Amino acid sequence: MLGDFRTEDDERAAAPRSHRRKDSGKSLIAMTLVVALFGLIGVGGWWGWNNVVKDMFIAEDFSGEGNGTEVEITVEEGWFVTDIANHLEEEGVVASAKAFLNASEDDGDSGTEIQPGTYEMQAEMSAASALAFMLDTANRTLSGVTIVEGDTMMEAFTKLSEYTGVPYEDFAEAAKDPEALGVDTLWFEGFSEMQQKSVEGFLYPSTYEFDETMTAADMLSAMVARFNQVIEDIGFLDKLAQIQDPDTDWAPDEIDWDQTFYPDLDGEFKVYPWMALQIASIVVSESGIASDDAKIAQVMYNRLYLPWPEHAQTNCSCFHSEAIWNYGRQLNGEEPITSGEDIDWEALMADPDNPWAPNSKAHAGFPPTPIANPGEAALTAAVSPEANDYLFFVTAHKDGSALFAETYAEHQENILVAEENGIQ
Repeated sequence: MLGDFRTEDDERAAAPRSHRRKDSGKSLIAMTLVVALFGLIGVGGWWGWNNVVKDMFIAEDFSGEGNGTEVEITVEEGWFVTDIANHLEEEGVVASAKAFLNASEDDGDSGTEIQPGTYEMQAEMSAASALAFMLDTANRTLSGVTIVEGDTMMEAFTKLSEYTGVPYEDFAEAAKDPEALGVDTLWFEGFSEMQQKSVEGFLYPSTYEFDETMTAADMLSAMVARFNQVIEDIGFLDKLAQIQDPDTDWAPDEIDWDQTFYPDLDGEFKVYPWMALQIASIVVSESGIASDDAKIAQVMYNRLYLPWPEHAQTNCSCFHSEAIWNYGRQLNGEEPITSGEDIDWEALMADPDNPWAPNSKAHAGFPPTPIANPGEAALTAAVSPEANDYLFFVTAHKDGSALFAETYAEHQENILVAEENGIQ
């Protein structure tokens, strides 16, 4: 009896064979459609890679070091790596700006080290070879005249004269009226009896392209205009205003706010713009490495404003800077004397009859003018000094870095280190 009862599974098993073949046919069609769909996706993906994704992620690039066709590339002052890359692409030196930017990024953003100037390159260079070519300073030629950081106005006049053919005397004559050249009168406010108006410090170091139609006054005015722009860009005067407060971080632990060698200050501490400019000019003349600039700026402020006799080891509120004394020599048409020469430095730098003698109590404080033309780093350091109580420093390492000291005894030990390193 039980055999007469069939389960649902039995019924399915007994179903006609044609019905089961029909199910298989549907599966085959579905599989075919899936394969076709993946095929379409594959074709679309290939097209998208070649026409969209590849362009986004793989920059077009040439191979090799060029095809022999010379291309003159000029990098202007103030250009970014992107500007250089776009110009190279426009001139056919590289296949794409992106390839050049990628090469720079892969090389530690080395493109940022490319200097203004003219480069004789070739068409169809690989991005990597174009980058390497421009990083090699031997491949750079300057079409202008370069005033470097730390050049004095006399050195600037000489370079300008040699470049343009305009007589040195024309520059010296034009420099006698700084305000006519665009120097703001605020830089001459708060002068003591020692100070003199000068264009020194205002001839911003850079590369300039001057033509034969320009006069000495035109050229100096362009350099002063560049100085004025940099002062505005770095917020020099705003930063200077912040260090007037004795509670600011720049100030050492003790400050003598009533220095007598600035009679116009009426017992109130104030750093006038001309004072900070002088500090910047000393920093650029004395510093051997940019990371020391802000420390050296503070040392200079300390030497003038730290009270003594508590700090009587400096003997006077003086800078003790050979660079200042040598600037006075250069003004007189004399060659500078290095510290390694066997002369009586103490006597020379304490000469009361020499306004450029930085150790003289008769001329305590700031010298008559700045002593060089500082760049952005030194200008920034002068209004953003790094707080410390150091009174001495000496360049002691071959990389130009200095050792700093609060006492004269420590300073003498640092000098021995410098001598051991072959610096002195």
